[in-house]
Amino acid sequence: MSPSWPCDDGASWRGPSARARKRARQARWSAGPAVAVQSCKAMALAHGYGDEQKADVILTLKPLEGPPLPPLLLHSYALRQSEFFEARLSERWASEGGAKPLEITLDKCGDANTYVRCIQLLYVPDRVKHNSFANVQDALGILEVAAELLFHNCVSACMRYLEAVPWTAENEAAVKACVSNLHLQASPDLAARMRIFDSYSISRPVDVMKDVLGELLSLVTNGAPSKARDITERVLLANVQPCSSSAFAAVNEVSLFNVLHGNLEQLKIQLRKFVNFFSWNAHQVTIACSALRWLFDELFALQIADVAVRMLSEEQELAQLMVSRIYQNPFTETLFHILVSILQALQRGEVLSPRPVRLALITTWLPVVAKLGNDGGLDNFGKDTVTAQLHTSLEDALGAVVETLPMADQEMIFKIWIAVCLKCRKAWPDLSEAFDSWCSKLRLAQRESEVHMIQEASAKSSEANCASVVRRDHETNNNVDLHDGGDL
Repeated sequence: MSPSWPCDDGASWRGPSARARKRARQARWSAGPAVAVQSCKAMALAHGYGDEQKADVILTLKPLEGPPLPPLLLHSYALRQSEFFEARLSERWASEGGAKPLEITLDKCGDANTYVRCIQLLYVPDRVKHNSFANVQDALGILEVAAELLFHNCVSACMRYLEAVPWTAENEAAVKACVSNLHLQASPDLAARMRIFDSYSISRPVDVMKDVLGELLSLVTNGAPSKARDITERVLLANVQPCSSSAFAAVNEVSLFNVLHGNLEQLKIQLRKFVNFFSWNAHQVTIACSALRWLFDELFALQIADVAVRMLSEEQELAQLMVSRIYQNPFTETLFHILVSILQALQRGEVLSPRPVRLALITTWLPVVAKLGNDGGLDNFGKDTVTAQLHTSLEDALGAVVETLPMADQEMIFKIWIAVCLKCRKAWPDLSEAFDSWCSKLRLAQRESEVHMIQEASAKSSEANCASVVRRDHETNNNVDLHDGGDL
C-alpha cells in the first residue's frame, strides 16, 4: 500500500502508486546521460569556464571532417593541469615574449565535441570529475582524449567511473580494448575487474572457480533452496561449453566427485546409527538422499558418471548397511532411483563402464535390491503407478546389463539370483528373460560343441580310412613288385 500524508483540508493523500514510482525511476535512469552531460558543463561554468574577460588562451579545434568549431576562450591556469597544454603554453609564451592571448590549434580531432567535454573537465574539481560521465561509452571517449592530452587527473576519474558502473559484454570488451590500445596502466580496481592477472597467478581463475563451485555444491548438498541448485547447474554446464577452458571441466569433475564421496560417507554415518538403533537424524538422511540423487543426475547430464558408477560398485560397506536393518530403511527409495539411472545409462550406452565394474555393480547390489524388495516390508511396492514404473525399469535395465557380460559372469549372477530371489514369494527382481536367453545360449553352445565333436570324429574316421586305403595300396604294389621279380 502507498504511504499517506495528511492534507490541509483534513483528507489524506496516499501518494503515487508503486507502478507510478517505478515509472518515475525508469524515467530518471533514462534521462541520466543528458543530466550528466549538462552537469559537466554547469560545473565547468561555475568554476570559470566561459569567462571571456579573464581568458588568456584561444583554442581552436579542427575536426577530421567539417569546418573548425568556434574558438574556445580558456584560461592557462586550468589548461596547465594537462602536460600537453603545459608544454605548449611554455613554448609559445617563451617564443612570443609573453604576448596574450595565446592562440593554440588542435588539428585532426576525432570527435571535437568530446574534446570540448574533456577541456570542460579541466575546470571541474577532481572530487566530482567522475560524476560528469553519461555512460561507459562516454567515459571511454573522454579517456582517449584525456590520455592524448596527458590529463592525468581526468584519466584517473574515467577509470574510477568505469570500475564502479555496471558493464554489458560489449562494454567489457570496449574497456579492455581501450586500455590496451592506449597502453594505459589501469588502476588496481579496474585491472582486477578486467581480470588482468600477473604471470605468476595465471592459474588463479581456476582456483577461484574451484572455491566458488565448492561453496555452491556444499549449499546444494546441505538442503539449499531450488534457486541455489539452478545457479549451480548453470555454472556446471557453462564450465563444459566448447568456449570454456578444459581446466574448468576438470574443476567440475574434481568438485563433484569430492562432494559425492563426502555425501556417501555422511549417509553411511547415519545408516550406522540407524542399523544399531542409535539416535539418527532423519532430516539429515532425507537431505543426503536428495543431494545424492541430484549429484548423480548432474554427473549423467555432464557425461562424467563413469567414475561415480565405479565408486558405487565398490561400496561394499554401504551395501551391507542397507541389508543389516531393512524395515523402514530411509535410503531404499533413493537407492532404487539411482540404480535405475545407472543401469539405464549402461543399457543405452551413455556410460561405458568396463566389464569388471559392471560385474561388481550387479553382484554387489543385486542381493541388496532383492532383500529390500522381497523382505523389506514394502507391501505396496510396485502397486502404485510411480513405484510400478520404477519396478519395471529396474528389472528391464538389470536384465539388459546382465546380458552385456560374458557367459561365465552371467553364471555367477544367475546363481546369486536363484539363491536370493527365487526362494522368495515375490521373486523380485524378475530376470527370467535374461536367464532364458542365457540358457538358450548354453544349449546352443552345447549343440555347437556336439556338432564340432561329430565333425572332428568324422574327420578322424575319414583320415583313418584314407590311411588304411593308402596302406593297402602300398602293400599291393609291394606284392606285385615281388611277383614280377620272381618271374624274372
